[in-house]
Amino acid sequence: MRYTKKQFGSHLKEIALMALMGLIFALFFNDFNFKSMAITIIVWIVLSRGNGWLVELIDKRVSWVDQPIYRLVLGTVVMLLYTILAFGLVVVSTVWWFYGQEPMETIQDFGFSNFFTAILITLIITMFLHGRAFYLEWKDALYREEKLKNETLKTRFESLRNQVNPHFLFNSLNVLSGLVYEDQSKAVDFIRKMSDVYRYVLDKRDQEVVPMEDELRFFNNYAYLQKIRFGDNLNVQVMGEAQGMLPPVALQLLLENAIKHNVVSEAKPLTVNVMIGEKSITVSNNIQEKLSKDSTGIGLNNLRDRYNYLSDQSIKVEQDEKTFKVTIPILNLEE
Repeated sequence: MRYTKKQFGSHLKEIALMALMGLIFALFFNDFNFKSMAITIIVWIVLSRGNGWLVELIDKRVSWVDQPIYRLVLGTVVMLLYTILAFGLVVVSTVWWFYGQEPMETIQDFGFSNFFTAILITLIITMFLHGRAFYLEWKDALYREEKLKNETLKTRFESLRNQVNPHFLFNSLNVLSGLVYEDQSKAVDFIRKMSDVYRYVLDKRDQEVVPMEDELRFFNNYAYLQKIRFGDNLNVQVMGEAQGMLPPVALQLLLENAIKHNVVSEAKPLTVNVMIGEKSITVSNNIQEKLSKDSTGIGLNNLRDRYNYLSDQSIKVEQDEKTFKVTIPILNLEE
């Protein structure tokens, strides 16, 4: 593992602090013999730093939040075993180095008090390291929970703003009023699709992820309303099939984003393509930017933040002179 200068400096400071603590410990329990103090300092550093690395390793595999009892028992047992083995090895090797005593003689001279001292040191270190690890993970869990609440609120606001704002209602009702006289059958279908759109937004607004089939059904309903509004000036194509999960209203947000930023007219028709792959979905559109943009900038940033929270994957935004493209991962999460 490679360290940055900052990380390397931090490790040096930790070792220096442990050496100082070992020196203080040696002064309390030993005389001023240099060799004896050196052995005590080395033992303290090996036990402290080694147990610290063990805590970091276990924290990556077992969560304090999800399995607190198992984490505590596992950490304590592993650290005690490490302490006994490391204590014996370090003492035998350092005594041989400083005093020339054979390893077997050192092992025979070991008494219960020596192991008791090592275990006592470990318990002190364990209490400190476990307490620190628990606090940091608990703090991180609270932060993540609070962040999710904020993102959920922003998502709910954004989706409802896009769907229920006066602009959208006015445009939808205006389209509907024309359909009633021109094509009553299509008007009935328009009302049904519009009802499905609102129902989906209200039903799914509290969920972190939804099945792709539900999201695609909602997207097709929303795209239908927009195509009725813009006619042949808007072309939306969905290609491919896949299984998995998506954040709710993610695809609708990308379609709405394309309509907001681009001219949609007979002279400049807008084409939006939705390509569904095995692991991701790409939504692309031809670029014909409006002179004035009705956008808060919340949409894509919010979607990016939601993906960063839900997984280690993120959305990918690409743009050239002709095409704007957003790729979102398909999540394999339990509903």
